[in-house]
Amino acid sequence: MSISVGGLMSGLDTNGIIDQLMALQQKPIIRLQQKEAGYQVELSAYGSIQSVLNSLKSAMEGLDSVSDLINFSAISGDTELFSVSANENATAGSYNIVVQNMAKVHKLTSGAFTEAEAVGGGTIHLRFGDADAVDISVSGTDTITDVAQAIHDADAGVNAAVVFDGTNYFLALTGEETGAANLIDVTVTDDDGDSTDMNGLSRLVYEASGDTKNLNNTQNAENSMITVDGVSNISRDTNIIDDVIQGVTITLESAPATDNEALLTVSRDTSAIVSKISSFVSAYNESRDLFEKYQSYDPDTQTAAVLLGDATTNRMRNSLKNLIKYTVPGIESFNRLADLGIALNTEGRLEVDSSTLNSMLDDHFDDVLQFFTQSTEGSEGFAVRMVNALDAILDSRSGTLAARTDGIQNSIDNIEDQVERIELRNSAWETRIRAQFNALELLLAEYQTTGDYLSQQIVGLQNLNNYISNR
Repeated sequence: MSISVGGLMSGLDTNGIIDQLMALQQKPIIRLQQKEAGYQVELSAYGSIQSVLNSLKSAMEGLDSVSDLINFSAISGDTELFSVSANENATAGSYNIVVQNMAKVHKLTSGAFTEAEAVGGGTIHLRFGDADAVDISVSGTDTITDVAQAIHDADAGVNAAVVFDGTNYFLALTGEETGAANLIDVTVTDDDGDSTDMNGLSRLVYEASGDTKNLNNTQNAENSMITVDGVSNISRDTNIIDDVIQGVTITLESAPATDNEALLTVSRDTSAIVSKISSFVSAYNESRDLFEKYQSYDPDTQTAAVLLGDATTNRMRNSLKNLIKYTVPGIESFNRLADLGIALNTEGRLEVDSSTLNSMLDDHFDDVLQFFTQSTEGSEGFAVRMVNALDAILDSRSGTLAARTDGIQNSIDNIEDQVERIELRNSAWETRIRAQFNALELLLAEYQTTGDYLSQQIVGLQNLNNYISNR
């Protein structure tokens, strides 16, 4: 806490004098803070540049590998029969598909039970497909609803539900997976000693490969079956078939007895490449716009942007410009981005000639792949070279941006340290000068007291002299 003095004895405005002196002491701080503000503006500008270059890198990473660029589309001639999709491993072509049969789950239904009827005590041994049997305990008072819940909780690959027809209750069992091998097998250990009759818990027995079938088989477990270009009886345990035609997934929707044939067409999809190229062009132009914004000069106001003349920014800007003109060796039909219809206009922005690009994709698709994705060291494809260059700029440890922003941050930290030291020094100086002014006031007060005493003594002597003279 500073010492307050008011010039009561001296008549001086000591607080005002100290404030003016402190203002002079603060000037170095103000200059440092102004310098720091300039660094903060630079740091913010570099942050914006980093953001747009990250966006450009993301766009280029959609073009630097073959798997990113090879896309196929598949069309079903009758989506009520089957739907279809294709991945990068597909091959263009058409196929006649006949849906002979849909894969089905196994379904069983019990006989009728009343709502409160006890099913019978014992243990249910439930097996689905080739899995191990799961044992489910049933008490002597459990109803069919209790049994359904116990089967559900057992998580044995079989769904259980209770169906009410308005009078009676029925246990319905449904396998969770399709296929002829995925059968529901139910055996029991009945508390009444007979595990196969139609009394007690044995009413729920269904031996998939045995003789006792006390549950009703309401739907057989079946495989799907299709014909592809005359190759018939292709069977799978699912309705999603992805291993018959390479790179193509066929999802069966229905299998009518008639009108069960449709054409499946697979074609190369270049629209995805066009979209990725458009994203790259937009990202490059955004980065170019930002560089110009931060390196501009307004002759009317004679105002320079924050990074005008900045060497780091110049290097990054020129590097990107040179990369756009990069020539990829080893490609037969073309070797420059401009040959694809992607060229710089008079303002330095990229523009796409859609007609040229689509023509090159149709007539020289493999060369387009090589142009973007070639990985030979020293002869990298356009996108590969761009990604490598952007990595060198954006690397968080050794990248161009990191080196520059770390340097700026160090300058800011150094300024803040200087400001802190000056403020501590100024605070100590203020405390000291206020103490000195206070000491001055106290000394003047003592002088004033002494002077008043002496004046009183002089007046007393004068009075004494006057008294003696008048006698």
